[in-house]
Amino acid sequence: MKEIFVVEDDDGIRELVEFLLTTHQYSVKAFPNARAFHKVVPQEIPDLFLLDIMLPDGNGLDLCKELKEGEETSDIPVVLMSAHADISGTGGADDFIAKPFDVDELLKRIEQQFNEK
Repeated sequence: MKEIFVVEDDDGIRELVEFLLTTHQYSVKAFPNARAFHKVVPQEIPDLFLLDIMLPDGNGLDLCKELKEGEETSDIPVVLMSAHADISGTGGADDFIAKPFDVDELLKRIEQQFNEK
């Protein structure tokens, strides 16, 4: 079972994404902020990172950059989410999903990352 780490400060979106991914046979760990995320990574490494860009205590772009520069995490796909303009490619992200997103599109884009590995 593939594991996905989700960093999303909006409780409703985080719970929706966690529920959606879990029902599609992914193992999910969800974090409300960068601080909680940093307590787990790099001790635990998932198969994919799904990061919101705007966080209360950090920035998903900075997290992405850290992950892509990290020895253990550099090859793991990072998908960024944001309600703001498409800023794909920034921070070395593998994909970008604009909010609000279609749940089928979210699942398709995540699956694409696993197929490209």
